[in-house]
Amino acid sequence: MIECKICSQSFSTDKSLHAHLKKHGIFQAEYYCTYYPRTSLYYKRKIPFTNKKEYFNTEFIDINEFLAWEKTENPDLVKAKCLELILKRTKEKEYWFAPFHNELKTLQLPPINICKKHFGTYGNFCKLLNLEPLFDKPMPKDFYKDVPKIEMLIDTREQQPISFEKYSMEKLYVGDYLLKNIYTNTFVDRKSESDFLGTLSSGFDRFEREVQKAADLGGYLFVVTESSIDSIYENHKKYRRKTNLQYVFHNMRYLCHKYPRIIQFLFTHNRSISKDIIPRLLYNGEKLWRVDVQYYLDNNLFKIF
Repeated sequence: MIECKICSQSFSTDKSLHAHLKKHGIFQAEYYCTYYPRTSLYYKRKIPFTNKKEYFNTEFIDINEFLAWEKTENPDLVKAKCLELILKRTKEKEYWFAPFHNELKTLQLPPINICKKHFGTYGNFCKLLNLEPLFDKPMPKDFYKDVPKIEMLIDTREQQPISFEKYSMEKLYVGDYLLKNIYTNTFVDRKSESDFLGTLSSGFDRFEREVQKAADLGGYLFVVTESSIDSIYENHKKYRRKTNLQYVFHNMRYLCHKYPRIIQFLFTHNRSISKDIIPRLLYNGEKLWRVDVQYYLDNNLFKIF
């Protein structure tokens, strides 16, 4: 039973308690922050209330607090905390694969570099989770070589096509970009920031059908967005967008785990990088299907940009 801290009345569920709080003229946030005050582990700041589950599970305000804590804390404690936080996530979702770079970033969980620092490799860390990394291959050396000037096929529905040196417009079955006469069973869907937000929210069902098409062909879909995750969060606040970013990034992670090693989201920051990387993705094809390309881009491990 759950007891109301104001009047001591008992309730069988959180839902009934939360309905009861209205009689006291108090919102859930005020109730929990007043009667169950919690502070973050390192900054010792009040933990903001979004919902009960997150409120009691949150130990760090954001990833920056975790990183500050990690620098000063005993390494054994850090290792235990990394395992605890990510294991909680994987058990809750019953995933078959360990989280990938963009997943950890959008969930404010310990990043791959911290796991590598304390466990040697991310693969070692994943073994302790009893999970295989979703992306478990290193970047192939061929990726850094110049790609031949092959004609690009661009979908006629692409509204802001990239102007490649050689290209022609055709209606494509999957994605926006393909290489002409070289078929690697790899497709690229290009998106602006607003396209990405719309696709992973109101257009989600339609987009999942696109992913299923790639899966039915035994192919692979790269979704290249000309922005960054940080910029998306910043612009969301700056322009007071109504899009629910939690929902958007939940759908991104959901698709990657529902269609493992069939889809990968890549945030290139700008069109210049998109223009360079799209031919490389298509030309290298299957060599990149199990490479966490975003990890290499975000950690400045590319030798070409």
